[in-house]
Amino acid sequence: MIWEKAEERYKLIFNVIPDPAVLLDLDNRVEAINDACIEYFQDQVPAAIIFGDKLPVDRLFPWITNELTYFLSINSNEFTFEREIECPKGLVNFQIRLKKILDPYDIHQNTLIFLNDITSAVQAEKKVARARDFYLTLFEEFPAMIWRAGADGQFDYFNRAWLVFTGRNPEEEKGFGWASGVPEADRERFINIYAEAIKGKKAFEIELRLKRYDGQFRWVLNVGQPFYSLEGDFAGFIGTCYDITERKMQEEQLSYLAMHDPLTGLPNRRMMEVVMPRLVEQTELGVNSALFFIDLDNFKQVNDKFGHVIGDELLIELGKILKGQLRDGDLLVRLGGDEFAILLDGIARQEAEQVARRLMDCVADHQFTVPGESFKLFLSIGIVLITTKKAPESFIALADSAMYQAKERGGNQYVIGS
Repeated sequence: MIWEKAEERYKLIFNVIPDPAVLLDLDNRVEAINDACIEYFQDQVPAAIIFGDKLPVDRLFPWITNELTYFLSINSNEFTFEREIECPKGLVNFQIRLKKILDPYDIHQNTLIFLNDITSAVQAEKKVARARDFYLTLFEEFPAMIWRAGADGQFDYFNRAWLVFTGRNPEEEKGFGWASGVPEADRERFINIYAEAIKGKKAFEIELRLKRYDGQFRWVLNVGQPFYSLEGDFAGFIGTCYDITERKMQEEQLSYLAMHDPLTGLPNRRMMEVVMPRLVEQTELGVNSALFFIDLDNFKQVNDKFGHVIGDELLIELGKILKGQLRDGDLLVRLGGDEFAILLDGIARQEAEQVARRLMDCVADHQFTVPGESFKLFLSIGIVLITTKKAPESFIALADSAMYQAKERGGNQYVIGS
């Protein structure tokens, strides 16, 4: 499961997404499904999925198989398509977005499926396509941002919703004037995609940032459809824009929380498990590393005496103290409870021991304070040197064992496992 039991923030964000969302593992089995998905599809959702069984996604969405297979076969982290789907709510038009969750080394770990209900927008687009110039005035009151471009590709119409959003007048927006409110990188992407769409007289869509009237850049989904004259000649494009900023933020936060501890903000065990194989592999190049497992001595007594709120604050403080003693490239991980881990890339035994002593000294010298009282805490550290190529799990087990040996010997010391 992408989140640990304690990572309630991750679950909350996933569930409050207003549109259906599904999380898949690398075998395309359902790891999680949000409330909106259950609401939209109701009795189509197998009960086993709701109760946590990992069933193949084609049991839930049999129509997604071809697109999902194609997406996983191409070198792209996102893929979007539209589909009209029969569900208990009736026929619903969805914009379906497939997104890969990547680890820090850009390796695919999970797949997110977002289903955005665009039924009203599709209906509006159909009206736009039928209406031509005669009905442009109908779209002045539409809540969606609507634009039109001629056969030459020049934009010649923007409805009231667009102009209210940008705070500009029609003359400022016409041609490519509207693109002055788009960052350069996004503008270049749009020009390339738009040029291909004009050349092929085909529909297109692109996510880009557009400056709002208040100066804030918002993420929008810009969808363009070709339209034709009554004689059947290509006449240009009619399109709509939707503000997707909140969705983008939720996606980014989901990706972040998948690899980070919600309490301290430090990388979590999953991140360590992703990084470890790289350190093991580089031993064949003669580069050695070290893994520390760290336990805070007598932390249970602190929690029992002062409560978990104070205990959580101390763990956050401890994380900052430890991080301050490490190099920029070192990875400090919170494993859970009062246990931390550190991965030290490119380090020999003597240097690793120096780091361990420095960590113990800086924590032992620190005065931890709570209302009405102050005290000291100490560390037990297990060290394993990563010098040969073997299973990452074996190094983790050795470091964990060495840490418990340090505790059994009275704490406030380190033990090197072998």
